[in-house]
Amino acid sequence: MAITQAMCTSFKAEVLLGVHDFRPDASATSDVFKLALYSAAATLSAGTTSFTTSSESDGITSGGSALESLGVTTGTSSGFVDFTDLTFSNVTVNAAGCLIYNSTPSTTDNTGAILTNPAVCVLDFGGTKTSTAGDFSIIFPANTSAAAIIRIA
Repeated sequence: MAITQAMCTSFKAEVLLGVHDFRPDASATSDVFKLALYSAAATLSAGTTSFTTSSESDGITSGGSALESLGVTTGTSSGFVDFTDLTFSNVTVNAAGCLIYNSTPSTTDNTGAILTNPAVCVLDFGGTKTSTAGDFSIIFPANTSAAAIIRIA
């Protein structure tokens, strides 16, 4: 069992099919992306295709919390999107990584196939991180072409 940091392979194809909409959350058409925390017992990698409750961290609501998109930006030769930092308040949790996924109901690809909670990317924390009756924060990198959490170059 391992958490291997990666952009999910299925996500790469789904972007080309127009499945995911990263416009800022105020947009009526934007999708809802969530971040779920996982224990070291989880098996997550580039091959992960959708959200799973298997080995999800105890101490927080199943499915995690919604993320606030900063919108899509373009650089000289790239497109990127990032999110505002996320805090799980007053929790007791152990997490070794997380999954960002699209929780928009009835997400479909261009063929009309229904996708349930399609995976976007897996983040490995480099070891188990713990919070005991406190805040557990996910601090995203700078929203730049060189650092944003989701980048296509």
